[in-house]
Amino acid sequence: MSPQSPRPSAGGNSDPPPLPRGRHRLPFEFVVDNQRRRLLTGAARALATHGYADFTVKHVIEAAGVSRATFYANFDNKRDCVLAAHRDVFERLVALIFRACAAERQWPLKVRAAITDSFALMVAEPGAGRLLTLNAVATDMEVARQVIDSNAHLAALLRDGRRQTPLGPTLPDLIEEGLIGALSAIVTGRLLDRGVEGLAELPPELVQLVLTPYVGVEEAARVATGAE
Repeated sequence: MSPQSPRPSAGGNSDPPPLPRGRHRLPFEFVVDNQRRRLLTGAARALATHGYADFTVKHVIEAAGVSRATFYANFDNKRDCVLAAHRDVFERLVALIFRACAAERQWPLKVRAAITDSFALMVAEPGAGRLLTLNAVATDMEVARQVIDSNAHLAALLRDGRRQTPLGPTLPDLIEEGLIGALSAIVTGRLLDRGVEGLAELPPELVQLVLTPYVGVEEAARVATGAE
């Protein structure tokens, strides 16, 4: 992964503090933004807790701590809210990947930093991992298509390894799509089996998995373990 022009970050913490009760002098624009961001976070939490098929608008507003009227002032329905929540998480993920890559000079180290920081995000925000994986939203084709498109974006970033590593030009055309799909499937399985705690130990193995086609088994293992 060696990004050239990052997409804009959604910015800031995805879990904004609740607004003060009663009368206040907070600017209207701040209140609207705060409520919307709480709804996005609430949607991620509802998805992680109930799954896409079973969670409802009621679950979102309870997690967000806002009224039903506030929900419908921002979104038309559950799908609309989930699409917005996925865009928010994915934009922040891509911005995080760019920052991680910018801190390293060599392409394999960029991959390691990107994977490590991405999993740190998913551990810190349990709903993020569910929003980013296809299996979590596969029952809704419009949401699933957005997740597929975001995976294609990640595969395009990874494809830079073809220019940066000796084995890159020999790889099959679908290798990046396959690797991103494998990462998504592994995240989904761990979340279902062990919850977010199951993600923390994965980065070294996944770094090795992703790098092996590009640099070979030994070099991938060296980078994944941080061996000098």
